[in-house]
Amino acid sequence: MTVYVAPELKPPEPPPEARQLGAWVWLRKNLFNTWYNGVLTVVLAVGIVWGARGAFAFLLSPDRLWGVIPPNATNYAVDVYPRPELTRIWVTLAVVMVLVGLSSATWRPTGKTSWGTILAVVRATGVAAFAVGLLVPPTFVGRNPLLVGGAVLVLLGAVGIRAAGPAAREERLPMLGVLAGVLVLALVVIWLLPVAKTTKVPWTIEVLVLAAAHLVGRPLVRAVGEKTLKVVLSFLWVLSLPVIYLHLERKPVIPWEVVVSWLPWVLPVLVVGYLAILYASRAGRERAAALNALLVVAALAVWFVPSPMVVRLLMLVLVGFTLAAPTFASSGNGRRNFMVGWSGATFFLVYFVTLAVAETGLETQGDFLGGLNLTFLLALGGMLLSFPIGIMMALGRTSTMPIFRLLSTGYIEIVRGVPLITVLFFADKVVPRFLPPGLDFDGVVKAIIAIALFSGAYLAENVRGGLQSIPKGQYEAARALGMTTAQMTMLITLPQALRAVIPAIVGQVISLFKDTSLVAIIGLADFFRVARDIVPNQPASLGSQIENLVMAAVVYWIFTFSFSRASLRLERKLGVGTR
Repeated sequence: MTVYVAPELKPPEPPPEARQLGAWVWLRKNLFNTWYNGVLTVVLAVGIVWGARGAFAFLLSPDRLWGVIPPNATNYAVDVYPRPELTRIWVTLAVVMVLVGLSSATWRPTGKTSWGTILAVVRATGVAAFAVGLLVPPTFVGRNPLLVGGAVLVLLGAVGIRAAGPAAREERLPMLGVLAGVLVLALVVIWLLPVAKTTKVPWTIEVLVLAAAHLVGRPLVRAVGEKTLKVVLSFLWVLSLPVIYLHLERKPVIPWEVVVSWLPWVLPVLVVGYLAILYASRAGRERAAALNALLVVAALAVWFVPSPMVVRLLMLVLVGFTLAAPTFASSGNGRRNFMVGWSGATFFLVYFVTLAVAETGLETQGDFLGGLNLTFLLALGGMLLSFPIGIMMALGRTSTMPIFRLLSTGYIEIVRGVPLITVLFFADKVVPRFLPPGLDFDGVVKAIIAIALFSGAYLAENVRGGLQSIPKGQYEAARALGMTTAQMTMLITLPQALRAVIPAIVGQVISLFKDTSLVAIIGLADFFRVARDIVPNQPASLGSQIENLVMAAVVYWIFTFSFSRASLRLERKLGVGTR
């Protein structure tokens, strides 16, 4: 019998360490690999240098009035908001900081970076500063600091990367800590700049509030539970927009006698809602459909009798609850959640209608909203309202029921066939003629509704493209599991469709943020109008329109670029474009 003895296996050699190409090798390999690529590189480089020198000569000319921008920072931010009430703006920002701090502790960004990446950013910043120093006119007072500071940053980055060696590429630093360091550095820069203490101190307090909220959020996650806290924070983020603009910033004077007169109407509707949800969740689909039809008739009838507006809106909300109850409230837990949701919807609807009918306590002439504050409201309000509109129109256009398909298609094609400025004019000038005498909406409300309706039509087509990209097998699998159409849409098809069209949705958000500047045509003083018309026409800022427009362009670019980078990070996290 022959016994085979295996020879001693040699351990596999580790893969060769990846080597980074040097700068000269990279240039020769990518830009000068052929003679025509070299010619194109030289020609484009000369054109870029020539254009940059001209741009810097224009921007840094002694004729430019850049000094008018810092004194008008408050005008850019809030326009005509009463200066004695600016504390309300800082409280608003503190609320946002609390939500950001709690969200960062709850969702816990897990990304990491390396010292090599940070040092590479330092080196790239130094190269950019040194290049700018070479391109600016010799008469520019900051030319030498740019050259010296750029050279120092390049030296620090290069020496740091070489000294760290291979360890510089190890991703050990948490991104959250790096962002905290950047925030502290920005705070230090604010204190070093010639900025008034009335700005330095509030910003310092805001950063401390952010840090405190993050520290409180960590034990709160362990005490409450991550899943529960995520749901609560998502709800608070949505709720924060109307609370900020209707309560914190508006300073409402609530007419309590009017609110008390609503109670004989609201309490019966609340009880009817409990009974209707209970019946719809337990009855068969035929009986639930009959109840929904009866509630729809009642909701329409309420609009033709002298009843408070809050009752009319409550009836419409109740129809939505009863329509969804057979699908999502069939179990005891779901029924209990629906009851709690109906109670919360009633409370918040009464609360917000109360704030809407209340007069503002601010002493202003005209609308108190303006500047970047108004731009944020128009963009966020339009985006939040256009999202459900777009989803409903997309589902309607892909529906097998002809009535929904025709109505959705007609809405989408009509709205997409006219420019936004036409929709704004229609909402501002034409819609009030169809309203009952004495009833009109504020210009900001009409602008938000117009933007939401316009953006919703474009968003519907994006979502429809996502729905069409879902394989047919997904629908068949959902049907095989016994899912209803609503369950299949909410749990299977719609999440996949929204994930697939994230780039298109973010593009729509960026376009919506920039299109808010068109509201100036109906008399609203958004950020762009403040920079174009209001600040340049002040006695101390005459002749500074170019400087203000350049500043506005930079601000718009900062926000839109941030949106695009956040979108790329979300796409990588969700694996969009990969199988």
